[in-house]
Amino acid sequence: MRGRFTRILCSAVLAFEAVLMLLAIPVMATIPVLTTTFALGWGAGLAGAFLVTAGLLGRSWGYVAGHALQVAFMALGLFAAGPAVLAVGVMFAGLWVAAYVIGMKIDRDRAIR
Repeated sequence: MRGRFTRILCSAVLAFEAVLMLLAIPVMATIPVLTTTFALGWGAGLAGAFLVTAGLLGRSWGYVAGHALQVAFMALGLFAAGPAVLAVGVMFAGLWVAAYVIGMKIDRDRAIR
């Protein structure tokens, strides 16, 4: 049962990730093996996807999309942008899992009361 608090916590994580991706665009553009177009496309694309997914968490498949975006963020660091982006992606994936689990626990406890 996913309720209000799960949605709030997961939406907050996705919103922070969107801001982070927008701030990462200039940093990724300085990496010699990446083109500016690649950095802009992936950064803006993932930022937009994070924001859209935050709005779709009211649907059952919205959380699946959130999980997939966490994998995409880590894949960006693993295959293109380097270990620093991978480390940040792993940290945000951990925050996403924590928000999901804690939100589910709060919603379950509130339903019992």
